[in-house]
Amino acid sequence: MKITKLLLSAIVAMSCCTLTAQDFDTFFNNKTLRLDYIFGADTKGCHVMLDKQAVLPEWSGRRHRLKELPLAGNGQITVRDEATGDTIYRHSFSSLFNEWLSTEEASTTPKAFQNTYLVPLPKAPALIDIALLNNRHDTIASMTHRYRADDELIAVKGITNVTPHRYIHRSSHPEKAIDVAILAEGYTTAEMDSFYHHAAVAVESILKHEPFKSRADDFNFVAVASPSIDSGVSVPRLGDWKKTAFSSHFSTFYSDRYLTTGNLQDVHDALAGIPYEHIIILANTPEYGGGGIYNSYTLTTARHRDFRPVVVHEFGHSFGGLADEYFY
Repeated sequence: MKITKLLLSAIVAMSCCTLTAQDFDTFFNNKTLRLDYIFGADTKGCHVMLDKQAVLPEWSGRRHRLKELPLAGNGQITVRDEATGDTIYRHSFSSLFNEWLSTEEASTTPKAFQNTYLVPLPKAPALIDIALLNNRHDTIASMTHRYRADDELIAVKGITNVTPHRYIHRSSHPEKAIDVAILAEGYTTAEMDSFYHHAAVAVESILKHEPFKSRADDFNFVAVASPSIDSGVSVPRLGDWKKTAFSSHFSTFYSDRYLTTGNLQDVHDALAGIPYEHIIILANTPEYGGGGIYNSYTLTTARHRDFRPVVVHEFGHSFGGLADEYFY
């Protein structure tokens, strides 16, 4: 699986464009509005529900081409100025929930999934539309909610208790680069030196491949030392359950090597106060596996012998929205 130069150029251009940011400054503050949703399904169909909203101290996403989408994804968020109804920002994503809808379990068991997305913080009251799409891009669930700056129930995060972190790779123009955060999963506090080493290997592996190699200066990579109580991650087929930062586990949808987490609010809580657009989670285990979901996260194992190619492969899913190319 390879990310074409054309696709990367489109994504990078949307984040790193050197044109003026007049539209951004007109409609948005230099802060982030974090949106926590619950996606669910039952016998009556699919549902989208707003859980919580929070403000983060800085906006790290694109400031140009705010209404354009490089990929449709299977979900989209649109921010509209309430006074005029004009679209001022759009974002696309995919989700584990959409994958679950294709499983046998989805036809028999109601279930809900956490999902968290980031948009720039509007200056004026805004309407936020979120829609989930099927593989024909038909809407299967949607909702609209209102943002207003004086809502006292919107939390402020990332001012205190910021997770310890260090930059592995920093652009010469960090304010214009794409911010990738690498989180520790299943590393105890005593194992953080190993985590930082694995994070450096992940960055080296990604930047060794085109088209990232020639665009290395368009990226920042920061390693975030999110501690776990237990070492390792849960392997259900072995009856081995761990208490870790994000409760990730293998056997997602009963596929032995599919490693995911459903605790996305915990993931984003660990990143509050740290600039980020894309997320890589490194699991402290020699088991083989991983997963990557477009504009959500990459999760891969750091102690397996194939760690280097797998982290690049999974990042292709979450960053580039690329599909697998297996024979089946």
